[in-house]
Amino acid sequence: MPYCTASDGVRIYYEDFGEGRPIVFTCCGVQTHKMWENQVAGLSDRFRVITFDWRGTGDSDKPRSGYTAANVASDLVKLVESLGIAPATLVGHGIGAQVVLLAATARPDIVSKMVLVSAGPWVVGNLDGVGGMSEEFIDYWGKLFYPEHGRGMPHATAYADLSDNWLFHRPPHPAVGHAVLEQALAWPQYVSNAYVKDFTNLDSRERLKMISWPTLLIHGRHDRKQRYEGALYLERHISGARLHTLEESAHMGQIEEINQFNTAVADFIAQRTDGRQAA
Repeated sequence: MPYCTASDGVRIYYEDFGEGRPIVFTCCGVQTHKMWENQVAGLSDRFRVITFDWRGTGDSDKPRSGYTAANVASDLVKLVESLGIAPATLVGHGIGAQVVLLAATARPDIVSKMVLVSAGPWVVGNLDGVGGMSEEFIDYWGKLFYPEHGRGMPHATAYADLSDNWLFHRPPHPAVGHAVLEQALAWPQYVSNAYVKDFTNLDSRERLKMISWPTLLIHGRHDRKQRYEGALYLERHISGARLHTLEESAHMGQIEEINQFNTAVADFIAQRTDGRQAA
């Protein structure tokens, strides 16, 4: 199994397929590298496609502590350096987009282009208009894992409920729900809770001013978890950013509209910085 060793010795599991311009996909919370299977299969005939598991999740090492956005961003930088693929296109989904923003603005030399999927300028609430995860969702999530009364809800039940009620525009096929749940359960509950605590107050508004590389935003029109208005904010505040709206998707557009998603990413990478298509 391929691993990249982080600066503190934690081994980060990754997968690496195809040839061509490199794309590194960063998964969202409570999912693993497997969430990008349709993108790996659909893009690796034209590009070199790399996916990885956050520390503490999936097939990566699970240390006793250290579950922070800064550490995951550092792991992403280390992976790009170890594979010798800089500058690469960095793709991040959900809170994984915050990881990409942290990594790219700290090390602009490793990024050629950036794709932010189902992303917001901050993580929670209304800081500068509507943009982060809705307070309705945060309240819902807190009640699932931290109820004031009773025994609480089993880990698996909470994640299944999340998939059923918040991630998709239309009810997914049972096999898709099973795959999403399987990946969620590859995040130990302690690890998930630690990441949630660290990410909650993350605010990337100042980082948006630092972005000078081409940026594509992809967002589902019906996303109630990481609200669509966040994509509109990003489009207004990232110089030159372009928004591609998936009209039949909610939070998981890379699953709900696979072909549209893959085409948007491929066309964006193929486009030269002067707006023309590369040969």
